[in-house]
Amino acid sequence: MTRRPKTARAKRGGALDQRYLAALLRGDAAGAAEAVGQAQARGWSVEQIYLDVLAPAQVAIGARWRAGTLSVADEHLATEITLGEMERLRDRLIARATSGRQVVIACIEGEAHAIGARMLADLLRADGWTVDYLGANTPTADLVALVTRRRPSLVALSVTQTEHIPALRVAAAALRRLSPPPRILAGGAALGGRRGAAIPGVDAVASDARAGIHAARQLFATATMTADTGDGYFERLGRRIQELRTAKGWKQQELADEAGLDRTYISGLEHGKQNPSLGALFRLTRALEIPLERLVILDQ
Repeated sequence: MTRRPKTARAKRGGALDQRYLAALLRGDAAGAAEAVGQAQARGWSVEQIYLDVLAPAQVAIGARWRAGTLSVADEHLATEITLGEMERLRDRLIARATSGRQVVIACIEGEAHAIGARMLADLLRADGWTVDYLGANTPTADLVALVTRRRPSLVALSVTQTEHIPALRVAAAALRRLSPPPRILAGGAALGGRRGAAIPGVDAVASDARAGIHAARQLFATATMTADTGDGYFERLGRRIQELRTAKGWKQQELADEAGLDRTYISGLEHGKQNPSLGALFRLTRALEIPLERLVILDQ
């Protein structure tokens, strides 16, 4: 029986997100810092702490606030504790090589909850993007004026409350009228399930920061991969997969187990004999804990 390698997903069983959430519910900044410190002691990256400790706890805080079981004051206190932890962790984020992509990130007009947008901004900056972060409650006219001047590749708009979805529709329509229009990513708790699919002009929808990172990478990495599938591309992609696998000290079977793929499929990829689906590429990047661009853009 093959032993699965110990990766971040195996470590996540420590329930640190629950310890962190309990500290937030107590308004205990020291307890929250202790939970984050335990994650660091286990060797978790800043991205893992953001996505697997801070983000789930904040989602739970938001759910309690919307259900009326947590007061506005308690929600604000929990948010400020998390923002403080993010500020402390931000200096430890190691930026990858500049991707050449620029993104403007803003909370839609009327939207006061900015922590998810701030998290996405930090993680995309670490991913090599140039980030203009505008924060909460950004007036649509001012947003469009700034995008006109800055001409980003992507505009990411955050909305956590369903009553602000009409403002998102207005902003998306205004941005689409620009020439050329940017790609538009809409994210936030208000867009869970299928609600985001009904927003004209939005290229991708994400319910949280984790999904937002994947969506941003997919929007641009897919285009790059499509443009670079000439002679020898899949052979070079196979060598990249093999290099990343061996850097972790894994055999093909171990990578297959982590990615949920067959070992013969991994072998075919590494020998340049497989044309991988986008789904398989995302499975590999999650297993290898790298952004999609690092896998498919082979001049990096």
